[in-house]
Amino acid sequence: MAQAQLLASEASRDTVRLAIASSVATGYITLRALDQRLAVARQTLDARAEGLRIARRRAETGYTSNLELRQAEAEYHATEQLVPAAELSISRQENALSLLLGDVPGPIPRGLPLDRLAAPAIPDGLPADLLRRRPDLYQAEQTLVATDRSLDSARAAMLPNLALTGSAGVVLSSALADPIAVFSLGASVLSPIFDGGRLGAQADAATARRDQAAFAYRRTALQAFREVDDSLAGVRRSGEQANAFAAQRDALAGALRNASNRYRAGYSAYIDQLDAQRGLLTAELSLVQARADRLTAYVTLYQAMGGGWSRDDAAIVRR
Repeated sequence: MAQAQLLASEASRDTVRLAIASSVATGYITLRALDQRLAVARQTLDARAEGLRIARRRAETGYTSNLELRQAEAEYHATEQLVPAAELSISRQENALSLLLGDVPGPIPRGLPLDRLAAPAIPDGLPADLLRRRPDLYQAEQTLVATDRSLDSARAAMLPNLALTGSAGVVLSSALADPIAVFSLGASVLSPIFDGGRLGAQADAATARRDQAAFAYRRTALQAFREVDDSLAGVRRSGEQANAFAAQRDALAGALRNASNRYRAGYSAYIDQLDAQRGLLTAELSLVQARADRLTAYVTLYQAMGGGWSRDDAAIVRR
C-alpha cells in the first residue's frame, strides 16, 4: 500500500509537470500569434495611411468629394486602434508566461515567427504502448500490478496491440468504433478478464480487487485512446483549415493589388479598395489564428501521448 501511494504521488507530480510544459508551449504559441497580429495591424495601418494620403490629395484638388476623405480617415483610425490593443495583449501574455516560468513579469525572448514554427512529423505505425508514459495510465498500471504480482512480467502486453497512426495493422481510429472490444481486438493479456474469464492457471486465485483494478485500467486506457484519436483529428483538420485560410489570403491579396492600382489610376472609387483591404485584414487575422490553432493541436497531442511521439520514445517505453 505504501508503494502504491508513492507511485500515485509520483504520477501526480508527473501530471503537473506535463500540464505545465503544455501550458508554457501553448502560451508561447499564443504570444507569437499576438506578435503576428500586431505585425498585420501595423502593415494594414501603413496601407490605410497611403489610402488616406491619396484621398486627401484628391479632395484638395476637387477630384472627389469629402465623403471619400472622411471614409479614409475613419478606416485609418479604426485600424490605428488595433495596434495598442495588440501591444497590451502581448504585454499581458508575456507576464502570464513569466509567471508560469517562475520569473518576474517582463519581456519574453523570441525565437522563430509563428509562420516558421513547425512541430515534429508524426510517423506512421506508432505503437499504443507509447501511452504507458502517461501519468494516469502509469498509475493505473502500477495499481493493477500491485493487486496481482504475476502481472508484473506482462506489463508490456497490458495495452492492446494497436497502431496509433498509419494504416497498417489494427489502427486506433478503427478500433474505437467498438471501445468494449478494443482489448480483445488488440490481443491484450487482460482481455480474458474483460471477456468474463481468467488470466490463466497462474491467476486462478484472482480476486475481485484485481478485477476492479483491471477495469479501472481499461477505463483509463480507453480515455487515453480517445484523447489521442481526438488530438490526431485536431492536427489534421487544423492543418487543412490553415491551408484554406492561406489560399484565401493569397487570393484577397491579389484582389487588393488590383483594387489599389485601379484606385491610384482613377479607374475606381475608394470603396473598392476599402472593401479589399477589409477582406484581406480579416483573412490575415484568421490565418494567424488558424496557424496558432494548428500548433496548439500538436501540443494537445503531445500531452495526450504523455510527452511526445518519436520512435526513440517508443523504444524506451518497451524496455
